[in-house]
Amino acid sequence: MSINQNLIKLTFADFLVRSAYQMGKSPVLPLMAASLGADALFLGMIVSVSTMTGLGMKPLFGLLSDRWGRRFWIIGGTLIFTGMPFLYGSIENPTELMLLRLAHGLATAIYGPVTLAWVLDQGRKGCAERVGWFGIAKNGGYIVGPLAGASLLSFMEPVEVFTVIGLISILALIPVLMLPTEHKNAASGISWKKQISGSFKAGLGLPELWIAGGLECFLYIGLYAVKAFLPLMALSEGIPIIWIGVFFSV
Repeated sequence: MSINQNLIKLTFADFLVRSAYQMGKSPVLPLMAASLGADALFLGMIVSVSTMTGLGMKPLFGLLSDRWGRRFWIIGGTLIFTGMPFLYGSIENPTELMLLRLAHGLATAIYGPVTLAWVLDQGRKGCAERVGWFGIAKNGGYIVGPLAGASLLSFMEPVEVFTVIGLISILALIPVLMLPTEHKNAASGISWKKQISGSFKAGLGLPELWIAGGLECFLYIGLYAVKAFLPLMALSEGIPIIWIGVFFSV
């Protein structure tokens, strides 16, 4: 199986799970939180809490994939993307919703570093081009997800939308399970202590990384404030839900 074919499989899987995941964010998630009685502060926490999982866990999952292989973690992340949406039907209060979102964020915490590392592992030749093509999947999800979620909200309840999200995510298992098994990873022969210390030195010693991360942090503060409260404000003004989806898609 050629690298190009495998890249297409992973890109397609990433597009499916990210599109589905974005369907469950804004405007679906804020409306569900509000329907459960969440106040403004709690609503903001619910919308943003899944990002906290990635903030703390992405380096760990990246490190673990260096030792145990990418495919294992990609399959695990896909299973989380697939299973979590079906649990939203059992949610009864804002606290339960926040905890579920915290767990749901594990999927993106795994997919973010591990899928990108898989793309880079395919060789140095054409590396940047592969990353560019793979980036289409993530960007496509940001376009398709909010619009699809808003469209479904026009005739479905938020909980029913999450069921659709789970069904779409199941399809991603097909290309993921077709990815080839990897050879033994070189990092698996390195001690845990040496690998962890090396990872911290690599990350903490790059000022460019901290500058870029700081800028992205401020960007997401504003973005998630809009995602949390714009849907409720728009609906209170009588704006159709579909236009909220269009706004977040463009």
